[in-house]
Amino acid sequence: MKLKRLLVVLSLAALSGAMLQGCSGKNGEPDSGTKEPAGTTTEEGNKGGSGNEEKVTLKVWGDLGNQATLEEPFKKINAAFQDKYPNIKLEYDFAQNDQSLNVALQANELPDLFWVQGDKTSKMAEMVRNGFIRELNEYNMDISRFSETEKAYGMIDGKLYCSLPSFFDTNVVYYNKDLYEQNGLKAPNNWDEFVQGLEALKAAGITPITLAGKSEWDRAWPIFAFAPAMSNDALTAAQNGTGKLTDPSIAQMFQTYRDFVDNGYFGKDFVAQDYAAAQLAFMNGKAGAIIDGTWANATYVDSGINLGRFPVPNKDGKKIVQSSYSNFMTYAISSGSKHPDQAVKYLEFLNSLEAQQIIEDSVGLVPTLKDIKPKDEGIQELAVFDEAGVNIYSVLTALSTPESNVADIMMKDVIPKLMTSAATGEEAAAALDKAANYPGK
Repeated sequence: MKLKRLLVVLSLAALSGAMLQGCSGKNGEPDSGTKEPAGTTTEEGNKGGSGNEEKVTLKVWGDLGNQATLEEPFKKINAAFQDKYPNIKLEYDFAQNDQSLNVALQANELPDLFWVQGDKTSKMAEMVRNGFIRELNEYNMDISRFSETEKAYGMIDGKLYCSLPSFFDTNVVYYNKDLYEQNGLKAPNNWDEFVQGLEALKAAGITPITLAGKSEWDRAWPIFAFAPAMSNDALTAAQNGTGKLTDPSIAQMFQTYRDFVDNGYFGKDFVAQDYAAAQLAFMNGKAGAIIDGTWANATYVDSGINLGRFPVPNKDGKKIVQSSYSNFMTYAISSGSKHPDQAVKYLEFLNSLEAQQIIEDSVGLVPTLKDIKPKDEGIQELAVFDEAGVNIYSVLTALSTPESNVADIMMKDVIPKLMTSAATGEEAAAALDKAANYPGK
């Protein structure tokens, strides 16, 4: 039994990965907005008390990698939830990353609730197949506000397993309007203008795009932005089995990343730079731009920089962005939870406009539901694009097997080689093609 569980966990670890990791977590144990039910102590809350409703405690794991972004809004969400359900106490900790999740799976010690990524990767499906997540259909949750694609995010084989997404994630170029204007630049209309702007900044002694080469996900964001802009059709064909990853447009997309390295567009010492340092370089005016996710918008707004945003345009000026739903509010219930009925209440609250508006007001994401009202005018810039294209990580995940994780190969092998000029774009595409399991193969 232990061997079987270990094999399951190793399989899940091979499929690990998350879109859209924003800010690093803070040290120490956070106050996450949890509080005792009125008139009880922790001990009394677990035993019950006056009234007929059972008083329970739910353990919830938050996204450790995005703690800096999510800590304040989840304090408010959790406090509002406990005001509504005083018999349910939350122990909310920013304790989850790939490593802690895999350890919990191996030890069969998952919390009552933990965040998942729906159909963005195959990991939730693997956990469902191996009995780690509770099915939600029996609760008849009201999901009428959500679109069919949003519902599909949380479903495996037609059954619901998590709260649903209500925000859109993508990668854009955040730029310093003052530096651009001082150098006679504006947001580019096409790819050539984009590159000409980078050359102008470099000639002025300004790092064109600051990059966190030390951070596995953050150094990949240019790829996530270039891929739909430059090779959307080819990636779609590869996923459908009507094309291959060796398509010239895919090889050229990877070569462009290396060209940016070789041309100094990411600066001189980016390989040793972490995410915090890259953000500081941008916010302190030492870099003209940074490629980051829409989830980081509030961080740059709060910095006070004269901020602009644009998606990477292709040669024809078309702005095709990576499409992805935000997993900031998509949580599942462990199959081992002793309080699933109360845990469902938390998922229902996360699905509510009240909780979604708290996230919007605090973080500033692109909402996909019309009744969520952005308060930041800059959100409109984030939503200006011509087409929602593929997510390259999702494409490569779809072409993976438990024995050959193509997405992982891109993140851990291909991109490091490109950013150190150890591989060409053609070699990068060939390496992924060799590992891919195409439909009908």
